[in-house]
Amino acid sequence: MNILAPFWEILPARVRRNYHGGALLSAFNGGAAERDGDCPEDWIASAVVARNPGMPPVPDEGLTRVRSAHGEIRLLASLLEAEPAYYLGESHWHKRGAELGFLAKLLDSSMRLHVQAHPSAAFSQKHLNSRYGKFESYVILGFREGVSPYLRLGFQHAPSPQTWRRIIENQDIAAMDACFDPIPLNIGEIWIVPGGMPHAIGEGVLMLEVMEPSDWVVRCEFSRNGVVVPPEGRFMGRDLDFCLRIFDYTQYSVEEVRQRCQLQPALLEAADYLTVEELVGRAHTDCFSVRRYRFSGGGPLPDSSSIRLLLVVSGEGTLACGGQETPLRRGRRFILPANGPRAEVSLPTGASLELLVCHP
Repeated sequence: MNILAPFWEILPARVRRNYHGGALLSAFNGGAAERDGDCPEDWIASAVVARNPGMPPVPDEGLTRVRSAHGEIRLLASLLEAEPAYYLGESHWHKRGAELGFLAKLLDSSMRLHVQAHPSAAFSQKHLNSRYGKFESYVILGFREGVSPYLRLGFQHAPSPQTWRRIIENQDIAAMDACFDPIPLNIGEIWIVPGGMPHAIGEGVLMLEVMEPSDWVVRCEFSRNGVVVPPEGRFMGRDLDFCLRIFDYTQYSVEEVRQRCQLQPALLEAADYLTVEELVGRAHTDCFSVRRYRFSGGGPLPDSSSIRLLLVVSGEGTLACGGQETPLRRGRRFILPANGPRAEVSLPTGASLELLVCHP
């Protein structure tokens, strides 16, 4: 088997979580309609095993599988370990080793998620023996019909650490709800969630989530819509007093949250057939960047010295690379190696194409 392929198609990797959803994922990927369930996430670029304490173990849960144009299927992590220089690029390999450096997933919530927070990288390195925290970014892709989409992010009515401890310990949900104001969402918006900021994604939201490659989470709300977070899944295997140290207790108005956490696209390149925008970049995290490619005609993909995740958001076309071709349509996703042959995109007459592209 030749593992130095010019590109690999990413296969679905549905992952169990402590909330319900997932019906929009199949439709986004071009599949048949499905019911919501306990697998509301599709980990499309992951070399990280999902942490689901309190649930029955599932081997390799969360690890992305990829398929070559010839039908070979492998774990993405095994490709990176076998040929790190080819897939990741020399610079990334020498800096971070044979790991991807980010985790990307599609998320579809049919309910508001439990209020939660994640440690920063600095906290994780000092207290969790982990290189990574869980800085997150969201690109909003769509909504369910009939919802008023929103996000909880940061405290708008900040409790003291002692009060927050009491709220969590007693599961005083009315007092917890009173700490937040809903922040309305729109399709196409880009958000970041720094470590320590409490948050909860509202019901009915489909998004691309790109984050540091960990699954650290502190869940403050133990039961919602009949979904109970087991004790093992609440405090990262620690106790509440330990976890209270990760929170940012700053009081932010909704406008202050927007100023700090809602990002505006920055134009990087404009050609006659392509515009490239940076959505998340080095000013926000040293782990990854997220870009948007908008094609109005055929031409080469921009050069890159690192591995790339390509996710088709809308439109249609064809990807050609290394003598191989594959159709591009909404929901399809691919891994392109850092040192692979140059890729070209072609479009039918009058068509357009939008890709989201993630780099470490």
